[in-house]
Amino acid sequence: MPSAYTWPTMKAGVLQELEKLVYRDVPHPQTDDGGVILKIKACAVCNSDLRLFHYGHKRMTLPQIIGHEVCATIEQINGKAGDFTVGDRVEVTPKIPCGTCFYCERGQYLACPQGESFGYQLPGGFAEYMAVPKRGVDFGVLSQVNAKLSDNEATMAEPLACCLKGQRISQVKQGETVVVIGGGPIGMLHCRVAKSHGAYVILIEHDQKRLDNVGLAAVDVNIEAPDGDLPPQVMELTHNEGADVAIVACSSTRAQVQALELVNKGGRVNFFGGLGPGHPQITIDSDIIHYRELTVTGTHGSLPEDNRLALDLIANGTIKVDDLVSHSFPLNEIETAFAYAQSKQGMHVAVIP
Repeated sequence: MPSAYTWPTMKAGVLQELEKLVYRDVPHPQTDDGGVILKIKACAVCNSDLRLFHYGHKRMTLPQIIGHEVCATIEQINGKAGDFTVGDRVEVTPKIPCGTCFYCERGQYLACPQGESFGYQLPGGFAEYMAVPKRGVDFGVLSQVNAKLSDNEATMAEPLACCLKGQRISQVKQGETVVVIGGGPIGMLHCRVAKSHGAYVILIEHDQKRLDNVGLAAVDVNIEAPDGDLPPQVMELTHNEGADVAIVACSSTRAQVQALELVNKGGRVNFFGGLGPGHPQITIDSDIIHYRELTVTGTHGSLPEDNRLALDLIANGTIKVDDLVSHSFPLNEIETAFAYAQSKQGMHVAVIP
């Protein structure tokens, strides 16, 4: 390896133990033949990062560098890595599947039990540098970032990709009514994706202050639900039939249960926001699903093609994201960044090395 890349250490935000993030020196990453070293430009704080902070993950060993919503430039290529060159600005799809298991052979790569994800089994993006092994490059986890996009905008491609996948599975169509429960950055992305499909969009958010500096052009009706109960206005707005699709874009057991009552016969409900370990189990009236013939889905994660589509939609202006990264923090203030993200005061939070 060239001497220019033999730095002994780098700075990183390390989840040392549960609820303890430490800014410290760690070994500089290395990679295999065909892999690349990325210089991180920005890495955003996802709700799943907050869950890792509190609860860890059964397939993650601490200490670990977490973070997976990454925009970076290619600092080094070990050998040859497809058509990429040093200096390319890229966004990263988090998961690398094994490619050989039962699920991978069926094309269900996100279900791969042996797969590895950045920020979980592989060191993630809250660092100065990150390694992407050859198997990740070959799977297509690196996507070129259009020069039009800022680094912060590029970090929004991965959460947008997850929303695109969720709405594809929920089959959102033109002319339908879509209710999005939760007005955080993910909820706002869902509103904008639904509007891009030609849907009539109803947003439900209990903390309206979060929306003060956010564009609401994709929202036809914005409903405040301060008591945590989903409001009756949805039925009023839909002539007492209910919405075609309800997307639960928050970590709320109450919202998951009540979402079933907001859709019409034959409607679809997507549990997009994970609840995380230790949450109370929900109890639902399955007769609602049975007699009204509802479809209930859960979605998470994205594939490289979803990320590339997300980058294109941001670059061509179809999906606006520049107002959804409300705060940026330097890497040495990663604890503050996580505390602010946990507070839910603003929108998405970016960490800049």
